[in-house]
Formats: sequence, structure tokens, C-alpha cells
Amino acid sequence: MAMRRIRAALWTAMCVLLLTAVAGCGRTEGSVLNDLRNLRDSLKHYRSVAVMNVKTQGLEQVYHIETWYQEPNYYRIQLADSRGQVQQVVIRNDQGIYIVSPPLKKSFRFNGDWADNQGHLYLFGSVIDRILQSPNRTYTREKGTVTFDLTMKPDNPLIGKQRVILDDRTLYPKQIAFFDRQNHELVTVQFQQFDPGATFKASDFDPQQALALGPKDEPTWASEPFGVIEPTWLPQGWSRTDVQDSGGTVILRYRGGAEGLTLTEAHPVRTETALPGRAELWDLFGVPAVVTEGNVRTMYWTRDGVQFAMTGALSPEYMARIAISTFDASGK
Repeated sequence: MAMRRIRAALWTAMCVLLLTAVAGCGRTEGSVLNDLRNLRDSLKHYRSVAVMNVKTQGLEQVYHIETWYQEPNYYRIQLADSRGQVQQVVIRNDQGIYIVSPPLKKSFRFNGDWADNQGHLYLFGSVIDRILQSPNRTYTREKGTVTFDLTMKPDNPLIGKQRVILDDRTLYPKQIAFFDRQNHELVTVQFQQFDPGATFKASDFDPQQALALGPKDEPTWASEPFGVIEPTWLPQGWSRTDVQDSGGTVILRYRGGAEGLTLTEAHPVRTETALPGRAELWDLFGVPAVVTEGNVRTMYWTRDGVQFAMTGALSPEYMARIAISTFDASGK
């Protein structure tokens, strides 16, 4: 009788191990996509913490990202530099979207949303949507993770592919990466925490709270000249035609055939700027920008105490590439 019990126990254990192995092998792309749909429907709020590494044109930078999300569409994305000092905060609430620069005591407010063809680094619900909607994705599974490679659609002149690595058991994010069109890694976001149980109050999405993260005193750079900051990349056939530097404002003009482009640089005024009409939020990989709509559009962004405004008829994708190329340029 004892031997029968031992044999029965061994047989049960073997069955459990076999079923576990089969279940593990059964983690197919279809089952993962179905679980992602269920996760997306249940994702009512969360807090995530991540570190982003950006490599562009020989420049490497590190950003610390903390994202808060609360349904239906509130979010707060805090971007800090490698020293942990908060440089930018993106907030969405009932009044619109804000790009807040606490060190500058400056904010932009506009009505719109994220640009559709950028991919997403910060909002996990949008990452899931891109996976589910991508017509060109590849799926791989390794020990402890599942990976999706997504081709950027519509075409993006800077980014060729997005890679999303998820925890095999929970499907929470572990890593998101962007690759250029030569398959070189541009951006890597490594998630350190993802808490779907975090909840927030409406006041947590108040831009005034984000502004309070900056210094109380006037920063020393506010009265210091910054020189002329020129982009190191322009579309083929484009060149600078004029530069003016007067009264603390720099204006650079460029031409490419019949088209023109103007880049204005100045220390920002401590105020909130409300942009008329609709606009799109663009991510310059750690530096949020806003692009107005229309045939002639303007892209606004701030970095290192300087506010930039680029105006022309170029596509937002090319404007973003020009803007990013100013990051490794110093004032002359």
C-alpha cells in the first residue's frame, strides 16, 4: 500500500512537471497578444520608473524617467538628468497638455496628443497599442522574456525599428529600444519598477506642482550669453543663409531650394505660453517638444536654459532630426 502511494505521488509530480513544461512551451505569439489585450483593458493606473540612455551623433546622455498614469487619460512624465535633477515634466489633465521646465519656471500648454509615428517610450498603454496594431512585427521568446520587434509605420527618417521586451509571466515592461535605419541602437529604456497598483489624486497632475520643483531664485544663466547654437545636421541641399545676434536673441535662417527655415534661440521668459489651435507632442529622446499644425509649422523645445523655436514647411520628422542635432552643439 505504501509503495502504491509513493508511485501515485511520483506519477502526479511527473504529470504536474509535464503540464508546466507544455504550458511554458505554449506561450505562443497569439496567446501573448490575447493576454496583452486583457492587460490593456485592465490597466487603469500605474507608476513606472526607468533609466533611458540616448546615443545620437556621438553624444550619449542618461535620463531618469518617472511616469504616473491615471485613467481615462491623465499622465505625468518626469524627466531628470543623470544627476537626478528634474529638467522637464509632461502633464496631461482636463485643461490640455503641458510641457513644464521647472528650472526655467516656464511651461507650454496646448491641445493635442502625441505624434502618431514616433513610437512610445513612456506610456505603457500606448506601447501595448503599438504592439497590437503593428502590421509588421516579429515575436521571439527567451527564458523569462518575450520580445516584439516593430517596424516604424509610417516611415520615420530617424527611427527604423522599435523593440519591446516584456516579462514573460506578467507582461510588464522590462526594456524598450529604438534603432536607426542602419540598425544601430539609438535609445534604450530600462525599466526598474512598474506598479499597476499605484493611484493618484487630481492634484498630482497640476502643472503648478511641477513648476515648484525648480529653484526659487533666478538662475545664474538667465543673464549669461549662450552664443549661437547651430544644428550639426541639415537635409541634403540645405545651408545657412543668415545669422543675427542681438538683444539676447539669436535668429538663424536656412534655405533648401525654394523652402526656408528659421531657428530662433533665446533665454525663456518665466511664464506659461498657451499655443492656439491644436499641436502634437514630440519626444526628442529626453527633451519634449511641441509642433503646431499647418503647412508652415513651428517646433518649440527648451534645453540647457535656452528656448528654441524652429519655423518652416519641413515635416515634423525632419524638424525633430534637426533639433536633436543641436544637442551636441555648443554656442559659438
